Amino acid sequence: MPARLNNDIFADVLGKHSWVRKFYIFLTHSLLLKNNIIRREIKLCGRRKIKSQHVLYPGFGMGQLLGLFARQPNKFNVLAIDKDPNMVIQSSGYFQEENIKNIYCRSADILKFSEQNVFDLALSINLLNYIEDDTTALTNIFNSLKKPGILIIFNSSNYADDKASKLNIGVYKDKKYRNGYGILELKHKLKEVGFSKVKARYVYGTFGILSWKLTTAWPSAMIKSSKLFFLILPVYTLICIPFVFILNLLDINFKHKKGKCVVVKAFK
Repeated sequence: MPARLNNDIFADVLGKHSWVRKFYIFLTHSLLLKNNIIRREIKLCGRRKIKSQHVLYPGFGMGQLLGLFARQPNKFNVLAIDKDPNMVIQSSGYFQEENIKNIYCRSADILKFSEQNVFDLALSINLLNYIEDDTTALTNIFNSLKKPGILIIFNSSNYADDKASKLNIGVYKDKKYRNGYGILELKHKLKEVGFSKVKARYVYGTFGILSWKLTTAWPSAMIKSSKLFFLILPVYTLICIPFVFILNLLDINFKHKKGKCVVVKAFK
C-alpha cells in the first residue's frame, strides 16, 4: 500500500532495488485514484491519429507515472525532465535495466526549457504548486507543443487544504508557493499563455478522499506510529483493494461540483 515515508530513504530504496520500484509502480497504478485518472486521460490521447506521440513530462519525481508509457513504445516516446539529478539517474538506470527504450530521462528545469514545437503531449502532475513563476512554466510547455498539442494537468484545487492536498507520494523538496487553483483561474491562465481550448473538471470528491485515506493517509499514520504495521500491511492491502476499486470508479464517473483536485486538458 503506497504510504508517505521519508522521501530520501524511499527514493534510495527504489534506486537500489528494481523489484521494489516495479512493485511500487504496480501498486500505485492499481490503487491510487490519481494514477487511474491520468492513465485514463493518456489512453484517450493514445487514440489520436498521430502515429507516435512525443511526450514531455517535467517534474517526474520518482517516475512511477512513466510506467504508463513503458508498455506502449509504438504510441509514445517520452522525454522526462527533473531538476533532481538523483531522480534522473535512478529512473534512467531502471528503464535501462528493464530494456525500456521509449522513455528518456534528463536533468532540466522547466523554467529554462526552450524546445520549440517538438511535442504532441505534455504532462504537469502535481507540479505547478511548487513553481513560483507558473506562467513561465506554462508558457515554456505551450511553446514546446506542436499544433495540435495537448497539455494534461493534475493539480490540487482551491478546495484543498494543506493536509488534503498531499494526495501523492511526492519527492518535491522545493518551497510550496500555493495549495491549488480554481478551475476558472487555471483556465484564464492557460488562455493567457496561448491555449485555444481548455477543459477542466474537479476530481477527488467524497469518494476520492475516502480512497486516498485508505491507500495513503491511514497507512502512513499507522506506519509512523509503529513500524510493526509493515507486518500487517499486505493483509490490510488485500482487504482494502475491493473498496478502493469501487471508490475510484465512483469518483472518476461522478461529476463533482467541487473536489480536492482538478484535471485539465488544454489544447494548442
